[in-house]
Amino acid sequence: MVDAVIIGGGPAGVSAGTVLQRKGYKTCIIDTRIFPREKLCAGVLTVKSIKLIQHIYKDLNFDNMDVRDIHKIELLYNSKVIGKYTVDNAYRVINRTEFDNELLKYYKSVGGMVCDGQKDYKIVYEKSVVVLSDGTEIPYRVLIGADGINSKVRSYVGRSWKASVLCFEKFITNLSDEDAIKIDFAGILGGYSWRIPGKDRIGVGLGEFYIRGMKKKPTRYRRYFESQGVNDINSIKGAFVSYGNFVRKPIKNNVLLAGDAAGLIDAMTGEGIYFAIESGRQASLAIIDYIERNIPLTTYVGRIGKIHKKMREQSIYNKLLYVPIFQWISLGYIRKNPEFVKSVLDNAVSSYHTGYMKEIQRNKV
Repeated sequence: MVDAVIIGGGPAGVSAGTVLQRKGYKTCIIDTRIFPREKLCAGVLTVKSIKLIQHIYKDLNFDNMDVRDIHKIELLYNSKVIGKYTVDNAYRVINRTEFDNELLKYYKSVGGMVCDGQKDYKIVYEKSVVVLSDGTEIPYRVLIGADGINSKVRSYVGRSWKASVLCFEKFITNLSDEDAIKIDFAGILGGYSWRIPGKDRIGVGLGEFYIRGMKKKPTRYRRYFESQGVNDINSIKGAFVSYGNFVRKPIKNNVLLAGDAAGLIDAMTGEGIYFAIESGRQASLAIIDYIERNIPLTTYVGRIGKIHKKMREQSIYNKLLYVPIFQWISLGYIRKNPEFVKSVLDNAVSSYHTGYMKEIQRNKV
């Protein structure tokens, strides 16, 4: 028997497993894919994410990875610059395939067990057993569902939930000296497009609210990617995420949800890595309390209460920035208040040092 089986080897699952392993507990990560595996993600770490990573993965060396620190941010509308900002806290651009694999290697180094490539595994919830593709049974005390936006574990928890945003992304070779993250709000329904330069490649993509029945790759998507130097539309990959639509009670019996499986994504920016790692960490701490002190696992809901509170706040401002009737007012506000925007990028986006309303009040704009 293991103390925790973790379904999903992304940042949420690996962080939960790493904390438990470092505390002397036995864990096993199960994933349908074989690592390293490709991951659709803009791949930007904020300063809060970097600090949390350094807290959990004590001696993880970013020098071993393909990373680039960016201090310049440009906000645009229809390719026209609204504002340019040089932030104090660098936004770190990573290769998610490489980053996730490095975290998994770290987890293995502290004794964690990994069973990847398990396309036909089964979870027998009533017996607290996972059956691997070859028939091997792994009994567990607690199971963490960290299996992403299309989580199968979430269906057991029984929470009605749907992804609300559809994203497309493509990486192109970086042949220029671009040094700014560019965010464009034009032509996107309730979202934005991005152009993010990494060390050796540039990520271009877009994310917008998904309308059931819409074509997956309409003409305007093609036009956008062609404007970014991508001509092979069939090479572009897509995925669903959620802005503000999270599972309110991500627990049932001895099963917890973390990260994307619980819908934990920043409703303003679409950032998911920080919430993934933090919810994984809180899940592990709840499990430790459960095993050592017989404290109910339901305390996990309170432990991630700060995440839920932050997401509710972000959902309000999401409407102000992305709903067309409010967007022009918000963009005009952004144009006229560059110091406010820079402060938001440093303190409300990168670090969560303050919230959006506090930044408005503090800057008196």
